Formats: sequence, C-alpha cells, structure tokens
Amino acid sequence: MRYVIAIFILICCGYSLSYAKYCWEDKNKLAAVGTIILVAMAVIFPVVMMMGR
Repeated sequence: MRYVIAIFILICCGYSLSYAKYCWEDKNKLAAVGTIILVAMAVIFPVVMMMGR
C-alpha cells in the first residue's frame, strides 16, 4: 500500500513539473529551479515519513 501512495504522490507532482518545464523553456530558469526544489520536497518528505514508520 505504501508504494501505491508513493506512486500517487509522483503522479500528482506531474503538473508542477510540467510548469517547471514551461518556465525553463520560457527562459525563467529561477522559477523552474524553484519549482523543481518544491516538487522534490513534496515527494521526499512524505515518502520518507511513510517508509520510516
């Protein structure tokens, strides 16, 4: 069940990653990097908390 939830979290972050790709192509690299960092934190923290229990 934990893996299903982790996959669901990754799927939900797809929209934000597409925004980061748009920002990168639009030459707004700071926003793209910030979005990628935000998505990474949104994925890493819940997954670590689930797997650590």
